[in-house]
Amino acid sequence: MTMKTVLWTKYGSPDGLIPGEKEIPEPGDRDILIKIAAASVSAGDCEFRRLELPLGLSFPMRLYAGWRKPERLQVLGQEFAGEVVATGKDVSNYKPGDPVFGTTGMGFGAYSEYIRLPSEPGDAQGILSIKPDNLTFEEAAVLPTAGMEAIHYLRKASLAEGQNVLIIGAGGSIGTLVLQLAKSRGASVTAVDSPDKLKMLRQLGADLVIDYNLEDYTQRDERFDLIIDVVGRKSVLKKMRLLKKQGNYFLAYAGIKDLFLSLFFKLFTGKRLRIESAGQSREEMDELTELAAGGVLKPQIDRVFPLDKAAEAHRYAESGSKKGNIVLKVAD
Repeated sequence: MTMKTVLWTKYGSPDGLIPGEKEIPEPGDRDILIKIAAASVSAGDCEFRRLELPLGLSFPMRLYAGWRKPERLQVLGQEFAGEVVATGKDVSNYKPGDPVFGTTGMGFGAYSEYIRLPSEPGDAQGILSIKPDNLTFEEAAVLPTAGMEAIHYLRKASLAEGQNVLIIGAGGSIGTLVLQLAKSRGASVTAVDSPDKLKMLRQLGADLVIDYNLEDYTQRDERFDLIIDVVGRKSVLKKMRLLKKQGNYFLAYAGIKDLFLSLFFKLFTGKRLRIESAGQSREEMDELTELAAGGVLKPQIDRVFPLDKAAEAHRYAESGSKKGNIVLKVAD
């Protein structure tokens, strides 16, 4: 039997995402087969599609996926939510009917009606959990990666009540969750983004919102204990002046030069420029699930596209206009 999918046929523009069909995979002894209800359209998916990755990772990724075009990886999609429909004979932790959400690891494949995953994923194989009842499948699909990043940043920074947090690019998937989590811990949050996102950021609890078109926030007198920068790429030195000594600056999209900057700041200033990401561990996923179930984290959904409009969804994701997250609705 076949399933609907979106085939990744070339590197570059969204035009390479074409609706197609593939065989429904059969679960192995330790696998589960999931019928996908929703998948996220993440910045990571767009970067892999373009093959424009930070820190020189584009070359090894091309070797992994295929040199001239993606051959080993034919379907994008790193996050999903859905329902278990079949299990292998050695699977005891999931059963048919279980609602689940998670990540696919380096196998990708969430832009499809079905996906086969290990019931106990190892390194680079993603992470799974039971979906909280208070989240829709669309909300759960966009939560794992950004949610674990938010948890990782605040844990590494040991964020305490009363500290000041600056989020640059606060209106995206990571930023909206960092904002909610920081406020739940009693921090004061300044959120920077474009004017069309400021209302949402106020509603999420930001103490101060800044339109970067109207104000050069790097010239402010205030200093911050923690900076989360999900924009990056330029003006890192100007932004570092906003960080308190012994503060933490997490840079989500870094270049090679930023690695040298991080070493310089560590050795000579006491400020920490951190270029790292969550490891998608069982511990982080369990904490994320608990926070979502308790209502602390609520993913923000901007637009929902049908599966066969994946190329259109990617174009919108790269327009700079999205507020929160974009979802592909795969099935009811």
